[in-house]
Amino acid sequence: MQRAWQSLLFSLFLFELCGCNTLRLFHTEEHVTVPETIKTVLESNFTVSQDPAYYDSIWHKTPHQLPRLSKPYWLIPSVALPSNLKIRRANNNVNIAMYSGRVYLAFRTGPTHFASRKTGMYILSTSDGTTWNNELELFPGRDVREPFMIVLNDTLHFYCFAAGTSMTSFSPDYISHYTRSAEGKWNNPSDVLTKGEVHWSLKSRSGKTYLTSYEGSHYQLKGESKVSLFFKQTKDGQNFVGVGERAQVYVGGVSEADFEFDRLGNLWAVTRLEDGDRNGFGSQVVFADRSDLGAWKFPDTTDVECYMSPRIFRQGDELYLIARRQLGKKPFARAKRYKSMKHQRLKNWIGYSLSPKTTALYRINQSARKVEWVMDLPGSGDTAFPSVLRLDRNRLLVANYSSPLRFKNRSWLSGQLGRTGIYLQVISFDSNIH
Repeated sequence: MQRAWQSLLFSLFLFELCGCNTLRLFHTEEHVTVPETIKTVLESNFTVSQDPAYYDSIWHKTPHQLPRLSKPYWLIPSVALPSNLKIRRANNNVNIAMYSGRVYLAFRTGPTHFASRKTGMYILSTSDGTTWNNELELFPGRDVREPFMIVLNDTLHFYCFAAGTSMTSFSPDYISHYTRSAEGKWNNPSDVLTKGEVHWSLKSRSGKTYLTSYEGSHYQLKGESKVSLFFKQTKDGQNFVGVGERAQVYVGGVSEADFEFDRLGNLWAVTRLEDGDRNGFGSQVVFADRSDLGAWKFPDTTDVECYMSPRIFRQGDELYLIARRQLGKKPFARAKRYKSMKHQRLKNWIGYSLSPKTTALYRINQSARKVEWVMDLPGSGDTAFPSVLRLDRNRLLVANYSSPLRFKNRSWLSGQLGRTGIYLQVISFDSNIH
């Protein structure tokens, strides 16, 4: 089975290799909306809090409003980058942060979406939205993934992990933790969490910093899913402890899970239940009362759609989700539940890989505890590893990656073997939310 899968990947890779390698694949027209917005925000010298509770006193309770989207600004690849970057064909796994008057962007670059010895990671920064500096580069001779930055204790922290070199294996090592000491200077990394444990979301809310992470038999073909999902907190960005009596909040097929708090301080989360378990395949909307944030309440039924790479943010009283959306008539969980787990995984995973994708904005219906589609964001083929940075009370900057947008019907797998670029986009909410 593994040899057949590798053969298919190699054949698609050769097909993609024959394509045109020009910036025109990602640039349809020139515009400066996003760089100008970044410049204006950085020049304002106002404190931009990423905690939505900071804005609650100026947000009135209003019905949710449809946001306005700027045109995507394609940064990678582009002529705005430093000339010494080794930009590969596939650029993905992106994260953004704001610190000390600059916007930082970390991203992965490699021959394809899959593991390779030629994979690397960069951190870039800008003070004006137009000129970008090379802050840090990592080329460990093996795969490197999941960049994440957060400002904690007036210090910019950066996390990522190195993995293997096999295209068909998921083998995370320790999470490497860096801190920025000066412009272009980062302290030597230290290991955090346990070996094989993967961070997904890290947020500071109401004076505390929380983390979701997972470890276990992710992408195991046979047998029961035994992936552990954790919810932890930290004071220094280096040491993490459970929020409740136990750090573990779920065992099964969940890997990625993002979270946010409502106006009352209750927790909401959306999971990626990709490996499947007793509850099925797809995603879950999770709730935890503010009185016990470590006691996550999972639903009895699973959404058959799988919201991969989930990122949640709050605007007023509304909770929004940005995640990958599968196109076509069949959901992610297409296999019959009475079949073996091996059969279900193969049918669901292969069907998903061969389907076209886009990135979408969703709303979390808190009354029904369901995810509702709002609108699509730019995305096709291989897409959706979004990062959300608040610019002010009504605007957010989104960084995301995608195959060239002209390839609307390109499958996810084909996109993973082809060229992908990274864009920035501003989401603006109606001005009456103030």
